[in-house]
Amino acid sequence: MIGTHTLSVEQTLRLPATFLDPARLASTRPGIATVNDQANHISVRGNGPAANAYLLEGAEIVCPNHLTNAGTASDLPTLSGGGVTILSAQMLGPSRLLTGGFGAGYGNALGGILDMRLRRGSSERQGFTAQAGLLGIDLSAEGPIDSAGRSTYLINYRYSTLGLLSALGVDLGDEAISFQDLSFHVAMPIGRASLSLFGLGGMSENVHAAKADTAEWEFDKDSEDIRYAGRMGAAGLTFAMPLGSKTHWRSTVVISENDQSRKSEGFHGTGAIIARTSTALFERKITGITRVSGRLGDNVSYETGGSAMERTVVKNLLFNETVSGWLLRPYASVRVALNARMRLETGIAYALYSANSTSAFEPRITTAYALGDRSALSVSIGQRSQLPAVQLYYVKPASNPWDNSAIGLQRMREVVLAFDHSLKPRARIHVEAYHQQRSMAASGDATRWIPPFNDDGSLSNAWDNPLVLDLRSAGEGSNTGIECSYDRDFDRNRYLHVNAAAFRSTYADVDGRTHESRWSQGFLANLIVGREFESRNERRVRVWGVNARGVLAGGLKASPIDSTWSMFSGGTVHDPSRPFTEQLPLYHRIDLRVYLKRERTGRSGQCSLDLQNILNTRNEAYRYFDQRQGKVVAQEQLGLIPNLSYRIEF
Repeated sequence: MIGTHTLSVEQTLRLPATFLDPARLASTRPGIATVNDQANHISVRGNGPAANAYLLEGAEIVCPNHLTNAGTASDLPTLSGGGVTILSAQMLGPSRLLTGGFGAGYGNALGGILDMRLRRGSSERQGFTAQAGLLGIDLSAEGPIDSAGRSTYLINYRYSTLGLLSALGVDLGDEAISFQDLSFHVAMPIGRASLSLFGLGGMSENVHAAKADTAEWEFDKDSEDIRYAGRMGAAGLTFAMPLGSKTHWRSTVVISENDQSRKSEGFHGTGAIIARTSTALFERKITGITRVSGRLGDNVSYETGGSAMERTVVKNLLFNETVSGWLLRPYASVRVALNARMRLETGIAYALYSANSTSAFEPRITTAYALGDRSALSVSIGQRSQLPAVQLYYVKPASNPWDNSAIGLQRMREVVLAFDHSLKPRARIHVEAYHQQRSMAASGDATRWIPPFNDDGSLSNAWDNPLVLDLRSAGEGSNTGIECSYDRDFDRNRYLHVNAAAFRSTYADVDGRTHESRWSQGFLANLIVGREFESRNERRVRVWGVNARGVLAGGLKASPIDSTWSMFSGGTVHDPSRPFTEQLPLYHRIDLRVYLKRERTGRSGQCSLDLQNILNTRNEAYRYFDQRQGKVVAQEQLGLIPNLSYRIEF
């Protein structure tokens, strides 16, 4: 299907440096860029991390990540990613990453959608998995609940502290990082119907202590105590049942919350506190979705349904404010096999945001034509919309110098052309070309404040720092690109994935002038290769595996820093008259994974070594003005990160 990439547990156990994280696994797909090695914030086809959405069992949830401030220049909490996904990939069923050409049932995302599905526990026997390594421990249990195996359970717990890595001399920024999480899935029949109960929750903490010796204060952060704390949880249920022989009904309800805080204290050389800040960010989503699907004869299938989601965001950055509203979205779609070679899918959805009564129609149409037995050509045209990222601007602060409450749904029209060709049963070539036209994005005049507080005035470029200005829904933008991939799935003890993307992302400022966006990297390429060597005897199977990944990409765009204003204001001040006219250096990284797996009757064990950034490449993450240095400083991304672990299943 157009813009669809499957994610599985098997992939995370083979691909290097994914650390059982579905979002990091997603970053290996064409056109998906990791914004910073420290975290799993991703940019999809030139759209920012805030343009993405997370689904759990088909229902939208809040950002399900630990340490959401990781990798950001401001160190502020975000709602777009984090250090690692709270849901371990060991829980994953057949999940998908959607990048474009969505069906009518998917919405509220201008970037990508990570649709995470949970697998059922084993219905045959009790099973246990334990993994321990330098990143922590990961424990899971699964099995049947009743003797017939119709009801099953699956539960997973993780605890991680990076203290062992720090003791080995790995540079993690002088921070004490820890997190833990728990997830579960219980599935049971109710007559002809089925009921699933599921949930996940986690806590994370990041503590940075000021250096005790003032003579060692080299950078601004050296004299600061910083504590970040985050909590996230989600719980829900799914009820499904047949409505006759050709019709099926499925409904899911999920409540999810993400609560974060960050406190800092800056010290003078005498030990006195000279600066104190406190920020907080909270989001809750209550989501219900229901759908009825069925067939009308042999050539026609349909799906109709709707979703309702209440989103509440409470933030305390400069001001205290709460924004709450419902997103209501009914939809319907039909698939028709016109003949033996041609298939047509068409649908429509209607999105309504209750907070300010803005709405959008979302028509979609996709057609696929088989060019012989081994090739196919597909075209998708449609429009989608997304709720405004209210955490990235101010609506009604106490002093009320502006009112941004009218900012409503952002829109995107897109066309995607795809070509598929099968070379052999397990190898294929896939090419997608796309053009996305954004509209109704929030924008304002970033030059009106002295000194300016924003890189520019477009919500399309906002990620961690909020926009401090008056906005209006008049922004435009576009993303244009092409993606090519060659995939040879695991066969005969080897696999190969090669993909590359060339793209350009632009936006228009409040005066209608066009600029390249923050996410316009230009190109992105991945090479992933793996080989296993197997030996067998009557008692056991032994498998050696070697896997490598190489990444090459253009750097993110950045706005020039005004050193004079930065020194005067005490922070980093960009020149808003030249937004994102600089580009960070070329990004490149090589990861390696080596493992030895032993399988015996009733159990298997695996010892593995992951080396992220094996060449210790010092890629540039961002630039900021350091007051202590009195100049612009380039902040580097992570160097070599090793993870030695042992995994046993029995």
